[in-house]
Amino acid sequence: MMANTTLSKHKTKIVATIGPASDSPEMLERLIRAGMNIARLNFSHGDFSDHASRITRIRAAEKTTGMRVAIMADLPGPKMRLGKIAAEPIQLLTGDRFILTSDDIIGDRQRVSMSFKQLGKVVKSGDRLFLNDGLVQLIVEKITDSDVHCKVAIGGELRSRKGLNLPGIKLGIDVFTDHDRSCLEFALQNGVDAISQSFVETADDIINVRAAANGMGKQPFIIAKIERADALINIDEILKVTDGIMVARGDLGVEVPIHEMAILQKQLIYKSRMAGKPVITATQMLESMTENRLPTRAEATDVANAIIDGTDCIMLSGESAMGKFPEEAVTMLADIANHTEAHRPPNNLKGFYEIGDDNKPIKAAEALSTIVENALRTVSCVSVFIPTRTGKTARMISRFSPEVWIVALSQSNTVCQGLAFSYGVYPVHLNETPENWSDFARDWINERQLKGSIAMLVAGPSSLDPKSNYRLEFLPVGKK
Repeated sequence: MMANTTLSKHKTKIVATIGPASDSPEMLERLIRAGMNIARLNFSHGDFSDHASRITRIRAAEKTTGMRVAIMADLPGPKMRLGKIAAEPIQLLTGDRFILTSDDIIGDRQRVSMSFKQLGKVVKSGDRLFLNDGLVQLIVEKITDSDVHCKVAIGGELRSRKGLNLPGIKLGIDVFTDHDRSCLEFALQNGVDAISQSFVETADDIINVRAAANGMGKQPFIIAKIERADALINIDEILKVTDGIMVARGDLGVEVPIHEMAILQKQLIYKSRMAGKPVITATQMLESMTENRLPTRAEATDVANAIIDGTDCIMLSGESAMGKFPEEAVTMLADIANHTEAHRPPNNLKGFYEIGDDNKPIKAAEALSTIVENALRTVSCVSVFIPTRTGKTARMISRFSPEVWIVALSQSNTVCQGLAFSYGVYPVHLNETPENWSDFARDWINERQLKGSIAMLVAGPSSLDPKSNYRLEFLPVGKK
């Protein structure tokens, strides 16, 4: 593939969910050129044949545009959904009686089937259940055989396949389901780069996904979706074992009081940055663009605030999967990111220079990243070049959201695809170490028409030079 030398105007990475509105070859090329860095495939919808076709078309569009795109498979986890409703939508009124059943039926206004067959075993009288992202609320009155009898506490509209949330109720099932395992195997066989696991509660959930992937001979980039209250309790342990997280605000906003969401988002982004793990901010970012050509002012502000908080990625769901304006939605994210990155206040770096928990010394990559950040404040550099074996040093520097591009060079294409999730990182796949770093950096910078006379080289033991030591150099890259 001939690499496209055009740099995007935004360093925040854009995730777009691919669906019926966006999976044509022409639209995929337009989304990539508009700024999509990561294509998300939602395995809660569609069959394997649909996803296989989309993967093929995404790779073809990547080749045509010459621009790197990572593909992320989103595993559904133990998603609890209503079954088929005959005449939809149905309208539930406050005070109505309503039954959720594990029987395989076509639903109506009195009784609807649901996918979580163990519901009657994990709930009890008085428990509150949430349907359709919490818009409809039920209170359990009694359980008989396969039926859970409820009273409607807050009424509203219901359609087939809407979700069910059980905040504070232990499900007693594995997050990584048998169906997830089948999805994982299919995704890895078809060349997907990253996996996001839904409804993660503990570090073991991610360890199980990684063990399964390794058993299949693959090492995908693994994202923990934070959407259960227990995940907030266990977030520090989860961050130790995951490659990144997603702040999945839809289900999380049902699990916790909605007025707490803004602060929770900031806390999760900060913790991820401290750990050097990329974070995706997701759900309803430009929801109104599913139907409208422009977002609301509140949505535009929401996106900008996530970028100011330090998110690595911003994500579209239905807006790009089934909305009327997928290209415009990606372009809008790119425009908001470009403007916000140029005008945001300095990042709050408190804690980035601290020794760490229990007075343990910080690791070399962490220490080096703080040196680089200070050096960039002092010396006006065009970009930072980092040969890397694992991508860790590049991610640690990315925490500081530098104004210049971090050019990460690796012999591993897997590492390059994983770095597609990190803010301001431009992955480059190289097979051998350049003979002269100044010449290499100069050529790379000139090809992209960047202005400046100095670049920074941050080198250490890497796939390109495994015997080297950590070092920082300033490279002359002006015209010879």
